Amino acid sequence: MRTICAVVLTLSLLLLVCGCAASRQEEKASFGASPGDEPPARSSIWGPSRNLPGSASLERHGFAILGFRAIRDGFGQVSVIGEIKNTGSASKGVELQASLRDAGGRILAVGHFYPASYRNIVPDEAWPFTYSFGRQEDAVEAELRIVGSFRTIDTLSVASATP
Repeated sequence: MRTICAVVLTLSLLLLVCGCAASRQEEKASFGASPGDEPPARSSIWGPSRNLPGSASLERHGFAILGFRAIRDGFGQVSVIGEIKNTGSASKGVELQASLRDAGGRILAVGHFYPASYRNIVPDEAWPFTYSFGRQEDAVEAELRIVGSFRTIDTLSVASATP
């Protein structure tokens, strides 16, 4: 069991490091999008007392962002919250990238996350997500990208493996 946990942790760190390197290239591409590059969904950041509009829909890798919004709480911490749906025909996981920009369009922070952790999301299932950036006083806009999808190996519980 320890070996499996160590392998999963190592793979997770590897995905995080590789994902961050790939995301830097994608950030640059967002200013001058190359053919076939899907623009990110965007949301303005509002104070805690205002109702936020939903974002534009984004579909990629067999997933669709049903909506998301960026919120700033009373302490200046910014979070993105929303819902993603598996629109494909296979159960799989998804990686998302959220970015914050200032009024001049400069990127302030980028975060990668997995809404269902390392679980597969079944077809037609919607899954809520949230990602917190911490305190980001200069952020005025949030972007969200679907980075990729992956299949996880479902593990059997000991109870279901016994006859």
